Amino acid sequence: MKKLTYFPGCSAHGTSEEFEKTVRMVMQRLGVQLEDIPDWNCCGATSAHTMSESLAYALPLRNLVLAEKLDNTTMAIPCASCYQRMKVTKIHMDENPELAKEINSTIIEEGTYQGKVAIKSMLQYCYEDVGLEAIKAQVTKSLAGMKLACYYGCLLTRPKAVTQFDSPEYPMSMDHIVEALGAKATDFDYKTECCGASFSISNSEVVLTLTSKILEMAKESGAHAIVVACPLCQSNLDMRQPGAEKHSGKKFDLPIFYFTQLMALAFGMPEKDLMFNKNIIPVEKALANIGKIEPEPEKSKKTKKAVEAESEVA
Repeated sequence: MKKLTYFPGCSAHGTSEEFEKTVRMVMQRLGVQLEDIPDWNCCGATSAHTMSESLAYALPLRNLVLAEKLDNTTMAIPCASCYQRMKVTKIHMDENPELAKEINSTIIEEGTYQGKVAIKSMLQYCYEDVGLEAIKAQVTKSLAGMKLACYYGCLLTRPKAVTQFDSPEYPMSMDHIVEALGAKATDFDYKTECCGASFSISNSEVVLTLTSKILEMAKESGAHAIVVACPLCQSNLDMRQPGAEKHSGKKFDLPIFYFTQLMALAFGMPEKDLMFNKNIIPVEKALANIGKIEPEPEKSKKTKKAVEAESEVA
């Protein structure tokens, strides 16, 4: 069984428990043994970098130093915010040895940073390291009939210099994964538009405006549900959806799934173990589309961003 260093992050023990649980379920099925960083600490996420630059680097750096002790080549992180803070810190430390030495001096009792562990989001790891063929091989319950809008948010593919993964404007990795599960990924231009992130606490009106537009565009794409890979995105689009409907005057009724929940479902794992009961927007109507396969139109019209993304790759 392949070993993978794993940083669960704080939300895994609370708001995104279903993400954490299904990550572990699908990794085990795919033959990947997760090794949690021992005595890991909060990465600082939204708050630390607004208080102190040194603190914003020291918190992730301590985790990186501890991760190197496990002697694996790669670390995967499910939370997009944690991933971003750890990846930004790694890049800054690798490019600025003096800065790395200075920050490392504050956590020297844990060891010395060597920069030998690659950092990937869990989405990136599934797409690049596990691979679509290995994912397809585990599917026992095709999700054919479901139409899904894949929402990546701000941090998984941007800025490109940091993430070095997928297109920053029109990514397709999650789309390819859900299609490997049998579902149809819809053409959705709001894949990377901001959901408002932690403004849900300090300025909820901004979040309602932003999420309303994301939900509206997903609905217009023909999606039965939205798929995410970020706890904060899931919370804003799911928990704030009733408020977004009131704010916009439109009915969305779009459940928000983590991509690993759908992987686990397609792998034949019991629905009762996937924690769909945590969703604010009920999932039953969306899941009822599984098996209801509609004939494909003769020619599908691609969105402007999809065409631009293909041109960029070419």
